[in-house]
Amino acid sequence: MHIQSWPEIVSDVRANWLIYVTMPVIASLVGFGTKLVAIKMMFRPQRFKGFGKLGWQGIIPRRSTQMVEVLCETLTGRLITAREIAERLDGAEIAALVERPLRTEIGRIARGVLPEYQPALWHVLPPVAQDVVVQRVQEAAPDVVVSLTEAVIDHIDEVFDLQSMVTREFLADPDTLESMFLDVGRREFRFIRLSGLVFGFGIGLVQACAWAVFHNPWLMPLFGLFTGWFTDWAALRLIFNPKERTRYLGVITWQGLFLKHRIPVAKEYGALIATRVLTADRLVRALCTGTCVDRMVAVTADVIERALRDELGDVQKRLDFGTAALPILKELGLPDVGLFDVGVGDLSIGGLLDVVSGVVGGPLGGITGAGLDMARVEPMCQAAAQDLVAVLPDVLTLAEDYLTRALQVQSTMSEKMAAMTPDEFEGVLRPAFRADEKTLIAVGAILGFLVGELQVQLVEHLSR
Repeated sequence: MHIQSWPEIVSDVRANWLIYVTMPVIASLVGFGTKLVAIKMMFRPQRFKGFGKLGWQGIIPRRSTQMVEVLCETLTGRLITAREIAERLDGAEIAALVERPLRTEIGRIARGVLPEYQPALWHVLPPVAQDVVVQRVQEAAPDVVVSLTEAVIDHIDEVFDLQSMVTREFLADPDTLESMFLDVGRREFRFIRLSGLVFGFGIGLVQACAWAVFHNPWLMPLFGLFTGWFTDWAALRLIFNPKERTRYLGVITWQGLFLKHRIPVAKEYGALIATRVLTADRLVRALCTGTCVDRMVAVTADVIERALRDELGDVQKRLDFGTAALPILKELGLPDVGLFDVGVGDLSIGGLLDVVSGVVGGPLGGITGAGLDMARVEPMCQAAAQDLVAVLPDVLTLAEDYLTRALQVQSTMSEKMAAMTPDEFEGVLRPAFRADEKTLIAVGAILGFLVGELQVQLVEHLSR
């Protein structure tokens, strides 16, 4: 290998000063360019593009399942739990906010299940009596909502799988997963790009000196390879290391950028999860349509059945149908003369009063006396529960603002994330970089090598 003498170096630099000036500039651009490509390759393309096994798919989309699994374990295991947010709900406030649509839906459900599961009793009632029964059911609806809220809280781990819900939301919307890394990690990605410029320029200065001394055509591609490799490697290390603020050489202090910015990162991460994943609307729909919906229906059916049996009371008790029962006649739109002489169809007023005597005290109270089919009560409540659970997401739309405030997802996430240990905190964003870190660095090195080879051709062509 020929080593040029000092006079030869001086002469060469004077004759080709422009080439020497451009070397650190080109190296800087190589460092910057390889970072842009590396970041792009993390997210694009979202679907595999290529021929056979030769091609590429963005690291985040390709490993989304594994990444989401890690993220969800961190999210639901350390940052927030279903019980923690459910216990903040007030059933009475929810019932008050959704009373009108709730009454409408309850009335519709009652008119659907009563004729189907208690046909003999329902059809024997005149329309006005049916209306009174439905009205009493509607009046009991707010109490059912309060009881249902308490029951859901008590059985939250049975009726709602938070981790499954979060996993499904992330996988259903690749843009959310991408935004989590791009938005939350935007400072780190900006540092990666700029570090390519700085590191590349420094390496370019060394490259210019080496070229002046050796004039070896292999120097350019090798320096390009080193630039692409080192700038990628160094940038990734500086983002996450050291975990604690450390002083080097007594002058320079450094802490991994992701950990240094943990407070704003925690706030942004909490905001993203609260507005794009764990929203009130999505939580309610996951509760009513998720993997545990059968258990949710069962809990709702138990609440409805308990409410119904409380209204029925002791089926052996009867009201005294003397003159005290006369007001019922007016409520049913019947004449108040000849109490036991007037009839409705084949049913005498005495029998009718026995059927509807409990209407004023509770839905179906008097029906028990006329032969309420108790064996059909449980399947009737099950059917009503299925219908109620299906419409709950739409009914609770009016309570969405309250649910968002009460659940406090964003503040909970931010506070707990900021309190994480450095190792735990690193696990939030690190999977995106660790997934194919070696591949990204290798791609940077290859691109640097190719640019270096192109640089050799230009230098040899332009040199004098």
